[in-house]
Amino acid sequence: MTALRSSRSAGRSTWPAGWSIARLATAVTGVLLTLCSLGLLAAGGTAVWADRTQRHGGDINLGTWGYRSTGYALAGRPADMFGEGGWDVLRSLFGTVRIRVTSATSPDPVFLGVAPARAASRYLTNVSYDTVRGITRDHATYTVHRGAAPATAPGQASIWAAETSGPGSQTLSWPARDGSWIVVVMNADGSRPVAVRIHAAAALPSLPWIAAGLLTGGGLLLAAGIFLIVVPARHAGKPRRDSARHDR
Repeated sequence: MTALRSSRSAGRSTWPAGWSIARLATAVTGVLLTLCSLGLLAAGGTAVWADRTQRHGGDINLGTWGYRSTGYALAGRPADMFGEGGWDVLRSLFGTVRIRVTSATSPDPVFLGVAPARAASRYLTNVSYDTVRGITRDHATYTVHRGAAPATAPGQASIWAAETSGPGSQTLSWPARDGSWIVVVMNADGSRPVAVRIHAAAALPSLPWIAAGLLTGGGLLLAAGIFLIVVPARHAGKPRRDSARHDR
């Protein structure tokens, strides 16, 4: 009888509210936003580091690579010649690109030119040369084209949007523009083989704004992610009161 009275006198009972499907979905969304925010914050931090520590004379170093061809020329898109990917996306953000080329084997004059892709392809038709496909683990990979010597020396061709030639190191300043472009490196007299080292740098005037945008976006996503995780977790742990059934 005492147990029965106790049961009837208990008008309400409490237990944790628990995780509903909606709360789980909200928390998972918060975790995903948090992970995305970490990527944006890391990218923004890298951009700040590059802007503050990697500028030399106002330009950011893009790297130095060695190239070699048994043919008469080395050719490639800027994205391939200056590292993997990114050129199509960052082309309008590069500002002025500075390319320095140095012969790796002799003091003979070298030639460096940038030309529209179609014009460069016509100039190199039936010429023995190598196309740079990309850079893998600091080593360039090539597509070999069989052919003969060019009909004219590179300096006599009228296809170049920008060009430089001479002994020793030669530097070409080229304002990056929309379009399809090819960088061509040759010996100035059009002879073979070609062996050079290329150093590239760019102004990247928009880098501080890119860094600020990445850090701001990352911070907002992080705050939203934490909010979406904490709120359902707190509600899931709160006690829920419910009416107990009474025996009549």
